Amino acid sequence: MPEMIGVLSNEERAKHMAEAIKRFPLIARREFKRPGESISIVGYGPSLEKTWPLIRGKVMTVSGAHDYLVDKGITPTWHVDCDPRQHKAEMLNKPQKATTYLMASCCHPDFWDKLQGHEVQLWHLINGNDNSTENWVKKNQQGGLRAMVGGDSTVGQRAMNVAAVLGYRKFDLYGIDFSFKGMDKHAGPHPNNKQPEALVKFNQRLYKTTPQMMQAIIEMKRFIAHYDVEITFHGDGLMQAIAASMKEKRKS
Repeated sequence: MPEMIGVLSNEERAKHMAEAIKRFPLIARREFKRPGESISIVGYGPSLEKTWPLIRGKVMTVSGAHDYLVDKGITPTWHVDCDPRQHKAEMLNKPQKATTYLMASCCHPDFWDKLQGHEVQLWHLINGNDNSTENWVKKNQQGGLRAMVGGDSTVGQRAMNVAAVLGYRKFDLYGIDFSFKGMDKHAGPHPNNKQPEALVKFNQRLYKTTPQMMQAIIEMKRFIAHYDVEITFHGDGLMQAIAASMKEKRKS
């Protein structure tokens, strides 16, 4: 698997982190599991257009799923973002007083003005293999070492790791498709839709996806295979089809 490369330099990322820790506290880590309790993690894939009415219980949104659900009358319990680019902050425009925002400290500072006066807790995103985040935290916020969260290349996968920090091991995933519906790869508007596209055939069906999404599928398959978690995928997409196939193979 190729090494993940951050979209910002270590220096730029450090500036974001320094600004964040001045304004908000660290995530309240849970030191126990929640046996039997499930959490709905909601991504912004196109299948969300059909599956959102099925969402129940505790809800953790990522990316544009936050405002999408708010418009549908669903208030997220938590929201997670971790992308440090400025355009990600443009997607969060309807913060809710009842929502706790579990934000990576490397997020763009434009988020912080939007979330001022709301419940915000920070975690530190482990980025790549060069220990740059850990070294920065050791130097600037010793207590932040307990708030470091690993994961893979998508915010949905990072959200599962954040949910694990809260004690969850049972996930219902919505809008985690890693494929298009027609021309759309999101359930609604997105300011950064320009990516190379690819066609993938799986179980006699052709899916449109991107190289980035294909990498995320590899990561998700590894997560499913190696971690002690229970995951249910909702909706119709390439990731859902692959997960269903993996489940059938485990039964046989």
